[in-house]
Amino acid sequence: MNDLENATTLKALRELEEVKKERDELIHTLIYISAAANINQNIVEGNIADSKLAELAKTQKNAADYIEKVTGRNIEDVLAENEALAAIEEGKK
Repeated sequence: MNDLENATTLKALRELEEVKKERDELIHTLIYISAAANINQNIVEGNIADSKLAELAKTQKNAADYIEKVTGRNIEDVLAENEALAAIEEGKK
């Protein structure tokens, strides 16, 4: 590799690390919102945060691992619970 390729690779790696950091901060914020909504019994906010977490978990293995680590819950259980809550909410409409 020449110096230009090395510099380009290093820049790309730094940008990737920044994106990962932002993703982790987003996940952490969504988990916080979900937990706070659960405490306040705000189903709408909780469902929004949980659905965004579920979307991340479906598309990114690292996101699923992070969610499991932070919440201490299996992601499959969380996704099943979210689907059940969504069905209940849909039935109320």
